[in-house]
Amino acid sequence: MPKIPASEREAFYEARRAELAEVALRLWAEQGFDQTSMAAIAEKAGVSKGTVYLYFDSKQALLEEVMRRNSLIPNLLQLVDDLQNQSLEEAVHGFVEGAWRHLCSNKPLILVALRELPTHLDEAQQLVERVMAPGNQVLAEYLAARLPERAQEISAVIAVRGLLGMIIFTFVTQELLGVGRILPVPEHQVVRTISELFLGGLAGRPAEPSGDSANATAPDAAPAPSADRARGDLP
Repeated sequence: MPKIPASEREAFYEARRAELAEVALRLWAEQGFDQTSMAAIAEKAGVSKGTVYLYFDSKQALLEEVMRRNSLIPNLLQLVDDLQNQSLEEAVHGFVEGAWRHLCSNKPLILVALRELPTHLDEAQQLVERVMAPGNQVLAEYLAARLPERAQEISAVIAVRGLLGMIIFTFVTQELLGVGRILPVPEHQVVRTISELFLGGLAGRPAEPSGDSANATAPDAAPAPSADRARGDLP
């Protein structure tokens, strides 16, 4: 390999890491994580196996790089900055829309995660600790800052994870498992429904009253039928 000028070295290394991550993801989606060796990744990328290990000391490190580059929440700090001047409703809608489109453009990553992580629990745990949990924390801090009183009543961490869960589960069933072919829903309706369900939960609306309290608070409501009328004994 020709000597790289110092001024270009960082850009070259970053481009090579990105190339290796892209090749790895493509092969894992086609062949599976365990079935794809580092040598196969090197061959597909047109480099030696030793070169791959210069950038990633293990397949696990390469997996983490793939997940980081294709994170479900790209550029979190920038995203939070962009949301500061928006209403909470606009921010949630924008986040759901961005996450949905990001998932749509990264289907190979989702397929790899669904297929491989359940059987690689150690790798999954490390991925959660290094990639997912930090993202969860950043979004939770943003939410708690926007709704400080509500954050005293509920966990912002769990609220954010619930939102992500809705997005991911809906995407998997609708786009990957084929429910969308049977029950098609336009993208804008998917985004709006998830956003409004989440915002409705954040609003903390009280449960509807029931029993005697319902009758007491609704004077215009018709009285409940007597037992005889319910059985049909009276006209």
